Amino acid sequence: MKTVLPILLALGGLAAVAPAMAQQNDRELVIYGNDKCPVGTVCVRAPEADRFRIPQTLRSGTLAPSAQPWGARAASVADAGAASGGGSCSAAGNGGFTGCLKKEIDAWHQEKQAQAAADANSAVPR
Repeated sequence: MKTVLPILLALGGLAAVAPAMAQQNDRELVIYGNDKCPVGTVCVRAPEADRFRIPQTLRSGTLAPSAQPWGARAASVADAGAASGGGSCSAAGNGGFTGCLKKEIDAWHQEKQAQAAADANSAVPR
């Protein structure tokens, strides 16, 4: 009985501390711009531009196809069947020849941009 009493007293002391530890506030409050931080709170200051944005932790990851923006879905569909089929500039597939003109136009645009960049960098006046 003499050894049990000190153990019970020690456990009783820990039980009295447990509710106080459970009430500790270890959270951080994110404040934006020049907002004031409440007294007794740990604050993290973020730019004003982020006030109405979805938090970064929720923005990461890939979206389901139904939740993707329309522009991203349209861009992914534009290249569907590019290897063979319509718009591929190949002899295989239905309408494979239709991509040849697009490739020629893209090459012409690239040549024109390269020539414009070369003209801008040259020392010879126009």
